[in-house]
Amino acid sequence: MSASSFQVAARTIIAIGGGYLASSSAMAIFCLLLVSAGLARADAVTLGILLVFVLYLCLLIWSFAVSALWRPITVFSLLIVSDYGLAFFIGHGR
Repeated sequence: MSASSFQVAARTIIAIGGGYLASSSAMAIFCLLLVSAGLARADAVTLGILLVFVLYLCLLIWSFAVSALWRPITVFSLLIVSDYGLAFFIGHGR
Protein backbone atom coordinates (compact mmCIF):
# COMPACT_ATOMS: atom_id res chain seq x y z
CA MET A 1 0.00 0.00 0.00
CA SER A 2 1.58 3.25 -1.08
CA ALA A 3 1.56 6.44 0.95
CA SER A 4 -1.07 8.15 -1.19
CA SER A 5 -3.47 5.21 -1.02
CA PHE A 6 -2.95 5.10 2.74
CA GLN A 7 -3.80 8.80 2.93
CA VAL A 8 -6.98 8.29 0.93
CA ALA A 9 -8.03 5.27 3.01
CA ALA A 10 -7.30 7.09 6.28
CA ARG A 11 -9.19 10.20 5.17
CA THR A 12 -12.14 8.09 4.08
CA ILE A 13 -12.32 6.29 7.42
CA ILE A 14 -11.88 9.53 9.34
CA ALA A 15 -14.43 11.38 7.20
CA ILE A 16 -17.13 8.72 7.43
CA GLY A 17 -16.60 7.55 11.01
CA GLY A 18 -15.46 10.78 12.62
CA GLY A 19 -17.97 12.85 10.69
CA TYR A 20 -20.78 10.55 11.76
CA LEU A 21 -19.79 10.64 15.42
CA ALA A 22 -19.24 14.40 15.40
CA SER A 23 -22.55 15.09 13.67
CA SER A 24 -24.48 12.71 15.93
CA SER A 25 -23.08 14.46 18.98
CA ALA A 26 -24.08 17.79 17.44
CA MET A 27 -27.56 16.34 16.89
CA ALA A 28 -27.94 15.80 20.61
CA ILE A 29 -26.91 19.39 21.32
CA PHE A 30 -29.16 20.82 18.60
CA CYS A 31 -32.21 18.93 19.88
CA LEU A 32 -31.60 19.81 23.53
CA LEU A 33 -31.10 23.48 22.74
CA LEU A 34 -34.11 23.66 20.42
CA VAL A 35 -36.38 21.99 22.98
CA SER A 36 -35.11 24.30 25.72
CA ALA A 37 -35.78 27.26 23.39
CA GLY A 38 -39.47 26.32 23.34
CA LEU A 39 -39.78 24.28 20.15
CA ALA A 40 -41.90 21.13 20.25
CA ARG A 41 -39.90 17.91 20.52
CA ALA A 42 -40.96 16.59 17.13
CA ASP A 43 -40.12 19.88 15.45
CA ALA A 44 -36.80 20.09 17.30
CA VAL A 45 -35.80 16.61 16.13
CA THR A 46 -36.82 17.36 12.54
CA LEU A 47 -34.90 20.62 12.46
CA GLY A 48 -31.93 18.96 14.20
CA ILE A 49 -31.81 16.23 11.55
CA LEU A 50 -31.84 18.81 8.76
CA LEU A 51 -29.05 20.82 10.39
CA VAL A 52 -26.95 17.73 11.09
CA PHE A 53 -27.27 16.53 7.50
CA VAL A 54 -25.74 19.79 6.28
CA LEU A 55 -23.07 19.64 9.00
CA TYR A 56 -22.15 16.04 8.06
CA LEU A 57 -21.74 16.97 4.40
CA CYS A 58 -19.57 19.96 5.31
CA LEU A 59 -17.39 17.80 7.57
CA LEU A 60 -16.97 15.20 4.81
CA ILE A 61 -15.91 17.79 2.26
CA TRP A 62 -13.62 19.57 4.72
CA SER A 63 -11.84 16.37 5.78
CA PHE A 64 -10.75 15.80 2.18
CA ALA A 65 -9.97 19.46 1.47
CA VAL A 66 -7.62 20.05 4.40
CA SER A 67 -3.93 19.46 3.73
CA ALA A 68 -2.87 17.87 7.03
CA LEU A 69 -4.40 14.59 8.21
CA TRP A 70 -4.17 15.49 11.90
CA ARG A 71 -6.57 18.45 11.61
CA PRO A 72 -9.77 16.44 10.97
CA ILE A 73 -8.77 13.96 13.67
CA THR A 74 -8.28 16.77 16.18
CA VAL A 75 -11.42 18.68 15.23
CA PHE A 76 -13.63 15.58 15.19
CA SER A 77 -12.26 14.44 18.55
CA LEU A 78 -12.86 17.85 20.12
CA LEU A 79 -16.38 18.03 18.68
CA ILE A 80 -17.26 14.56 19.90
CA VAL A 81 -15.92 15.01 23.42
CA SER A 82 -17.29 18.52 23.91
CA ASP A 83 -20.73 17.84 22.41
CA TYR A 84 -21.34 14.59 24.29
CA GLY A 85 -20.02 16.16 27.49
CA LEU A 86 -22.25 19.19 27.07
CA ALA A 87 -25.24 16.99 26.20
CA PHE A 88 -24.62 14.97 29.36
CA PHE A 89 -24.60 18.06 31.55
CA ILE A 90 -27.53 19.79 29.83
CA GLY A 91 -29.70 16.69 29.54
CA HIS A 92 -28.81 15.28 32.95
CA GLY A 93 -31.38 17.37 34.76
CA ARG A 94 -34.31 16.16 32.64
